[in-house]
Amino acid sequence: MKRYTEIEIDEANGINLIAYAEQIGLTLKKVGNSYKVKKYGGLYIDATGAKWNWFSRDVGGGPIQFVMEVEGKNWVDAVYTLLSVEKSDFTPRPKPLSKERGPFVLPDKNDTYKHVIAYLIQSRGIDKEVVYDFIIQDKLYENAHKSCVFIGYDERHEAKYASVRSTNTRGNSYRGDVKNSDKAFPFCYEGSSTTVCVFESPIDLMSYLTLLQYHGIESFEHHMLSLGGVADRALDYYLKQHPEINRIMLCLDNDEAGHFACQQFNEKYHEKYKLLRHSPTGKDFNEDLLMIKSNLQQSQLREPKTYYEIERDTEEEMGL
Repeated sequence: MKRYTEIEIDEANGINLIAYAEQIGLTLKKVGNSYKVKKYGGLYIDATGAKWNWFSRDVGGGPIQFVMEVEGKNWVDAVYTLLSVEKSDFTPRPKPLSKERGPFVLPDKNDTYKHVIAYLIQSRGIDKEVVYDFIIQDKLYENAHKSCVFIGYDERHEAKYASVRSTNTRGNSYRGDVKNSDKAFPFCYEGSSTTVCVFESPIDLMSYLTLLQYHGIESFEHHMLSLGGVADRALDYYLKQHPEINRIMLCLDNDEAGHFACQQFNEKYHEKYKLLRHSPTGKDFNEDLLMIKSNLQQSQLREPKTYYEIERDTEEEMGL
């Protein structure tokens, strides 16, 4: 059997998986900080090209394991395959020149809040006091197109970020960030504890606050923020602004992208912070909220308070 030196093995494991996957004809789609391999059910490659996870098979690793799993080769043949590729095919892609960010301007306000209020309360099931609270804090308003505008501020309380969500309940709905938004400044709920709860969207965050009420939790002191996706830029900035925080509760979506993001967050933050996870039962916490409100009695879906209070060490720690 062919034997390889440690240098050769390191060389094989140094191949960029994104470039390799494209070379062998796989189709990739950018999802947050990773690439999804189409037609391979749950196979994701990290944006660095150094590692991967195949959630439907519960496997992952580096380039050698990738070739073994995806191409069905043994270890020796996988190393040989990677050492045989043309290195010129794996030169780093040139980064586009960064353009200077233009001015950030919030969308024009409507002269009413009624469409936003109706959408969030009636269509999304969010408690009216939660909605009103964010309106009073100037973190939520209705624009001229009758859409929701969720705002993120910097430490001087200057708006730096905004995401727009249309209030349409039929036909096509729009969601996106306002031009020149800076994702480092998230839509958030300021807390006073040492825990921050992390969500993908403002509606999930507001749904969680509503679910707390359904579960009889009247006092909630944890910080909460929306990433506006699954990238961690907002979290990274928030942690720097709040050095007292020592625990991160990941409340990301219960789907492949959310699971993969949790893996990445755990790898990046686990040395300094205690990471916990509260996964929704459905795809996200708004789906859970709507399920409770429309299909089942509140008592039938009660979870133990500790899932929301995060006050004991009996919560589910990330087993990653």
